[in-house]
Order: sequence, then structure tokens, then C-alpha cells
Amino acid sequence: MSAYKPLGLVRLALFLYELFRFIDALKETLVFSFVNDLAQPDSFQMLVWIAPNMLFPLMTLFLFLDLAAYKPYIPLYIAGKCATLALTLRLIAGALFYPYGSGARSLFFIFFLTAGDLICIISVVLIRSDLKKSEKNDGMLSSVNGKDEK
Repeated sequence: MSAYKPLGLVRLALFLYELFRFIDALKETLVFSFVNDLAQPDSFQMLVWIAPNMLFPLMTLFLFLDLAAYKPYIPLYIAGKCATLALTLRLIAGALFYPYGSGARSLFFIFFLTAGDLICIISVVLIRSDLKKSEKNDGMLSSVNGKDEK
């Protein structure tokens, strides 16, 4: 009997989105380090925004490959996404009040990433609820068949 894998396409889309964010974060890190001095306060804020995003592609890859084994890490993913979303909203507020030369394009891109993060949070919550439903159904099915596990 194969393991139940809810919302496989959604999990694949999450991985691809997080991979896109990873590549973008690498690009931002390289561009930012060339343009600014790393001793400035703005550079630290940028690194704080970029650093957590490096682990999300791995987390979504593991959730895509083996959901049952990495199920306990789903709340960690949601918490990390909420923290990233809060910091992204802070960056949006800073960009609105202190615009830079190319602020319009980067502000639009930050809005795009914010919407993507909201969709990721909603998707992972749906995956988690679908997983709980499937585990509940499997538990009911095994108790009906007389196969209670201890």
C-alpha cells in the first residue's frame, strides 16, 4: 500500500516557488554586496531578510519527497514564513517612506513576494489539514478492519 500524498501538485509548486526565491535571494545578496558596504545598517537588514529564505527550498523539497517523515516540520515552515512575511512588510513600509532610485520595480517585486508568501502559508495549512484528514480516515479504516496499532 502506497503512502498517501495529499496535494502533490501544490507541494511541487511550493518547491518551485521557494527555489525561485532562493535564486532571487542569491542574486540580491550578490548585487547588494557589490553596491553597498556590508558595515552599513541597511546591509544587515537585507541579510536578515535573505538568510531565512535560504532554508525554505530545502524544507519544501523534503515535504514534497516524503511528507509523512517531515510532517512535524510543517509548523516550523509556517512560523518561518510568518516571520519572513512580517519582515517583508517592514521592508515595504521602509520602501514607501524612503524610496530609492529604482524603488518602483523593487517595490512591485516585494509585493509579488509578499503575495507569494501568503499563498505559501495558505497552501501549507491546506496540506496540513488534508494530511490530518487522511490520517484520521486511515485510523478509522484500520480500526474497522481490526488492525489497531499500538
